[in-house]
Amino acid sequence: METLSYRVIRNEPGKFEKLLSKEGIVVLNKSGKPFAIILDVTAESVEDTLRLVSQVRAQKAISEMRASARTRGLDQLTPEEIQAGIDAVRSARSRN
Repeated sequence: METLSYRVIRNEPGKFEKLLSKEGIVVLNKSGKPFAIILDVTAESVEDTLRLVSQVRAQKAISEMRASARTRGLDQLTPEEIQAGIDAVRSARSRN
């Protein structure tokens, strides 16, 4: 996997295109820090690629939620405590 300054796209588009074609994936850096990933796709594969990227982003969000729950100790709740929380929210909704 290659990294590249985003300025290369503007200043040397041929170099960027050649690298992307060769590697298939390029990480763009801005001020020395990664901020984007560019994937080489074809017209035929763009829909499948977008679908896969969406799935990966959803999996990442779930992993982050699970990590946050562990940090907050929520992974230690008993089924009864979870149900009590659900019941409390439902009760509050029904009053509104």
